[in-house]
Amino acid sequence: MNPTLALIILTAIQVATSFAATAVLAISPLLVNSLQISPKWIGLYTALLFAAAAWSSIYFGNRVHRMGSFQVSRICLGMCSLGMLLIGSLDGAAILLGSILMGVGYGGITPASSYYLSQTTALKHRSLLFSIRQSGVPAGAALAAVTVPVMTQQLGILPAFALPGMLGLIAAACFRARSVTHDNAAAGPGALEQSGLWTALLENPKLRTLALIAFIFSGLQVTVTAMLVPFLNSFANMTIDQAAGFLTLFNVVGIAFRLVWGRCVDRGWSALQMLGFSALLGIAGFAIMAWAAFAVIPWTMLLVAAVALGVAVIAWNGVLFSEIVAIVPAHKVGQATGLCVFAGFVGVVLMPTILTQSLENKHASGLVFTIGAVLSAFTFVLTKNRRRAEVSGA
Repeated sequence: MNPTLALIILTAIQVATSFAATAVLAISPLLVNSLQISPKWIGLYTALLFAAAAWSSIYFGNRVHRMGSFQVSRICLGMCSLGMLLIGSLDGAAILLGSILMGVGYGGITPASSYYLSQTTALKHRSLLFSIRQSGVPAGAALAAVTVPVMTQQLGILPAFALPGMLGLIAAACFRARSVTHDNAAAGPGALEQSGLWTALLENPKLRTLALIAFIFSGLQVTVTAMLVPFLNSFANMTIDQAAGFLTLFNVVGIAFRLVWGRCVDRGWSALQMLGFSALLGIAGFAIMAWAAFAVIPWTMLLVAAVALGVAVIAWNGVLFSEIVAIVPAHKVGQATGLCVFAGFVGVVLMPTILTQSLENKHASGLVFTIGAVLSAFTFVLTKNRRRAEVSGA
């Protein structure tokens, strides 16, 4: 397969699966009212979806070199599409099953595409191409934030979920999973046991650092995604459409800077420097949001916060995953990527589950944003210490 075509297909699948995972969050206040449930349900839904995704990242990451990158991607797209159909039914049991299916589909995408790109991408373009691939995640989230509220208002909740779900199933059925030489040529030994993954984590300090950063930034990314619309709608006197616009801005900025950061790293800026700078922006963005919970501030400041947070907790993703290729053997890229994705999803499960419990209280939400600033500061210190250790040869 032509590498450019392959990149387009893999990025498009990232967009589709991210759209599915974000659709519920884009209209969370409407769903809460329709189902007559507590806003705390948002965090529980998110936790269930990403708990399934965490398991899936290890499962598919450990098998992608045998199954093939495109076959895994096709399976995952089909699962996410089925999940959307089930959630659109608004039946309690169907929503439960749908969130699990979407999580399983969402978790396997990144290890699959990372394995393919690691075998086919030139070193001088690696970070940029990984960032292009990963830009599909915020692109899908932004697309969901723009289209799902409008579709829900115009057509109703069921069509808003059923139509994208059906399109995804059709695409998965029509997509011919092609065997790619690189999928098998550098496969090496059989799939590693999970214990081998944990050993690799313990023995590789940089992989350990990347996994911890993935844990923090992934958790903060989904926490912001889950909290932004309800917070601005309930406590900043915005309509749902206006608040969804801020969510769109947050994601669009993340898309743009994933590409910027990827190009910068390819041109010589170290990945750890980029991650540290992102952490500094996170401190600023979360501090502004915390301020908004305790005082009335101009919308322009909220715009600045959305931009800063988009760069901080979204733009890091592609560079981090491309850095994995540089620190592990070629045949272990899928497994190591799955491990970092797993760490990210653990953060996604834990942080929103705990932190979104504050959604019904303005000041409690401010404390959550303060925690985000503290975690960003910790990440900055972590990257600085890791860079010092590399210079000293540790």
